[in-house]
Amino acid sequence: MLFRTQISLILFVICLVIKIEGNSKIRVVRPRGIKCGAKNVTRSKQEAGSNVNVPDHPEWSYLNSIPWYKHDPTQQDHARFHSYLSMSAYGDYRKECRTTFTKGFKVLEDFSTDIGQTGFTAWIPEMKKIVIVFKGYGNYPELSWVPTSVEDFVSDCTGCKVAQGIRDLYLSTKRSTNDFAIARKAVETTGLHFSVTGHGIGGAVAALAGLDLGARNLVHYSHNQGTPRVFNYAAVVRYDNLFQVLSGQSLVHDNDYMVQSIPVGQYYHLGTKVQVSGPNQRWLVNCYGSNENSTCLGNGSSVSDHKTYFTPITTCGSADKGF
Repeated sequence: MLFRTQISLILFVICLVIKIEGNSKIRVVRPRGIKCGAKNVTRSKQEAGSNVNVPDHPEWSYLNSIPWYKHDPTQQDHARFHSYLSMSAYGDYRKECRTTFTKGFKVLEDFSTDIGQTGFTAWIPEMKKIVIVFKGYGNYPELSWVPTSVEDFVSDCTGCKVAQGIRDLYLSTKRSTNDFAIARKAVETTGLHFSVTGHGIGGAVAALAGLDLGARNLVHYSHNQGTPRVFNYAAVVRYDNLFQVLSGQSLVHDNDYMVQSIPVGQYYHLGTKVQVSGPNQRWLVNCYGSNENSTCLGNGSSVSDHKTYFTPITTCGSADKGF
């Protein structure tokens, strides 16, 4: 009798749990390409609006067991230099960055568009790159967050969408720079590589620049810091295939609020997430394989964390990194 009672109780609890989970809004993490009750679902059929958080490149996850300094000892410098540039875009970058990059810092172009996107392009011998830097956009709540196609200017990107406001900011920059003619000419003349970088909304615009220019085999490195979710799943897959592993670093300083400002759902994070923390952000953790790995995303509780990425906002760091 006792045994039957226990069995009945267990069955009741199981049914109750199933009922609760069936009504729950908690998102379940499942392997990429496999939906509940389905088999062999391909990437192209994975819907951006799904309630399932899925890894982007699970085949990269083995790298998480390797300390960053053993995988690529130059990783931190790449992250730091691009962060310096992104943060300097809010201040006097011509003055600030000249003392940081001791082998030379030459601004090739400043840009400012009719709808408020600003930034600059610089030639930096120490980085061996021509870098396009996108300043963050202060009035981001006023932007349109309606998913809008980018297939008209990004090749091989079927179903790719981005928030309308980000698309508008990027295309305004593309027009004002004549499709980055000065930057492209500098790459052609010097033989250096291209990279793009930006902070906050500027990071999202930089990522869209990376998607466009990368699809045309022009840009090979795309970096951002403290960037929110603005791309749908199809666009994320295309981006991450273009900028694999460390060529697509996406930094998160501890609990940066901007990173979690737009909830996962119709939009997803892109790039290899890297959490930086500690004094001068000297410690970092990589989250290869899953752009929505909570280990690297923080809880979105800090405004102050958004204002420092290796150097405070408006500054360009120092030739001495301080650790």
